[in-house]
Amino acid sequence: MKVNSVKSLKITTLADNLAGPGCLGEWGFSCLLNLADANGKSRSILFDTGLAPEALLFNIRVLKVDLTGLDCLVLSHSHHDHTGAIVESVRSAKETRVYAHPYAFLPHVFIDAHGKRMEIGVPKKQNLEKVEAAGGKIVLSREPVEVVPGLWTTGEIPRNSFEDPVPLGKDERLVVNVDGREVADHILDDQSLFTVVEGIGCFVVTGCCHSGLINTLNHVKRLAGVDTIYGFAGGTHLVERTDNYVEKTILGLTGLKLISPCHCTGFKSEAELWKAFPEQFVLNYSGRVIEVGKEPKPLVT
Repeated sequence: MKVNSVKSLKITTLADNLAGPGCLGEWGFSCLLNLADANGKSRSILFDTGLAPEALLFNIRVLKVDLTGLDCLVLSHSHHDHTGAIVESVRSAKETRVYAHPYAFLPHVFIDAHGKRMEIGVPKKQNLEKVEAAGGKIVLSREPVEVVPGLWTTGEIPRNSFEDPVPLGKDERLVVNVDGREVADHILDDQSLFTVVEGIGCFVVTGCCHSGLINTLNHVKRLAGVDTIYGFAGGTHLVERTDNYVEKTILGLTGLKLISPCHCTGFKSEAELWKAFPEQFVLNYSGRVIEVGKEPKPLVT
């Protein structure tokens, strides 16, 4: 595959656990990517839709973001804290393409040690039929897809490192219903976005990164044909990980110029990343704007 570069990339965090001035925080993630493709044409891509529609739409108003004419919406995976406002986002866009893995709209369930079940996938109010009725044109793929010129999904990410999808307690399970049968859920629908910014390098935007941050970055290197990654922004699912797990992750991040973890990274792991990469670390939160290649603006109070 050939990955063409883009001229610029701006990322605006619309939903996150932390919140900047005027915005709401929630346990969820969403961001808007604005880029200029190789021909200079402006493109806008929504990546995930947070947990609560009210919070996402509130932040969109505060940040004066207009989703009308959105090129597409990309879902990182099925979990409800990333898919809580698909229908509302599609309606705001006045119809748009919605990219996801084929497992994204299947029933996903967490079963605790006592057998209690909790649905953790796409909320019923955001199901496939309702998204299509709102004007969403669903595109499902396991393989990488170029969603706009120069911006790609990773597709399914090979699991070759020490990383695992999510820390589970004893006797806890994740299952997904595939063709009417419940099987172990390895969160294969997890995917990220990546592009190569002209004159700067390869940049990755993650959702929850259940495939593992190192696995994801290594997969992007192979797809993009690059030796190094300039930076990443998004969730890393380092929350509740052991110190050894976080240390191994940090060792795999050498060479990055920008590190902006958020959402499911967790406070402790974010602090460790900041300590390890004080010059590269950029605090992320609802309202944060990152223009790749430019000095991030400080938080205004």
